[in-house]
Amino acid sequence: MIVAPGNVALMINHYSGKVDPHVRHAGWNAQPPFSGNEVIEIPTYLRTYTMVKDSHEGAHQGDDSVAVQTLSSNTLNVDCSITYHINFDSHNPQKIITLYQKYRSEFDDFDDFEEHQLRPAFRQAIVDAFGLNNTDVAMTGAGKRAAAAYALNQLNTRFNPDSIMIDEVRIRTIYPDAQTVQTLMSRLQAQQNLRIAQLNMELQAINNQKAILKAQADAQAAKIRAASLTPRLVAYHHIKDWNIEVVPSGSIVNIPPGDTQ
Repeated sequence: MIVAPGNVALMINHYSGKVDPHVRHAGWNAQPPFSGNEVIEIPTYLRTYTMVKDSHEGAHQGDDSVAVQTLSSNTLNVDCSITYHINFDSHNPQKIITLYQKYRSEFDDFDDFEEHQLRPAFRQAIVDAFGLNNTDVAMTGAGKRAAAAYALNQLNTRFNPDSIMIDEVRIRTIYPDAQTVQTLMSRLQAQQNLRIAQLNMELQAINNQKAILKAQADAQAAKIRAASLTPRLVAYHHIKDWNIEVVPSGSIVNIPPGDTQ
């Protein structure tokens, strides 16, 4: 009997239904003839289960992305991949035997186990993860990482006792529906309008400040000019405005009252 690389094998006796406690490893394993044993191979290598919109990729044909609803009640479709492995502990082989006994009927074909036990849990974990955040957060890089981390923890909490280890949850692409796109565009436009209004207010404040500074500078300049006028210069500016006509020598000149300076 040859066990495929990356697998371990359990021997189940058809007559008694018992599982041989001796777990077989990859490679050649002796098998007595007419023993009535059935070989069940269990993969222990890393496996990746992919659920995406692209019909040419993933576990299912057609759109197999995960439909989720955010805290904002928007619907998104999520492309994701879950990488996992079944842990075989050679010091405690009973764990993998317990796993088989728990899901016995579905381990005749491991793809059945993956389809009926793992797939629904994978999809539900993604749904739960995206239900924790608003749409504008969920669609960011940080939001995707947070959703992946939440799903990873949720899945490991569920499956680690069965020796199933989730190694990575990867959120690949998010597709918003038409209503969500419109909502996000409206929100973006509102944010842009608000920013423009703020910039206009800041510009007006700068212009007002410039006007105040100019008025202060003009007032200061006038004060400096006023302080620099000497009495002689004042008298000069005052006298040069008099209208004096030439009179014969010895004549008397009448000076208007108030102009005696």
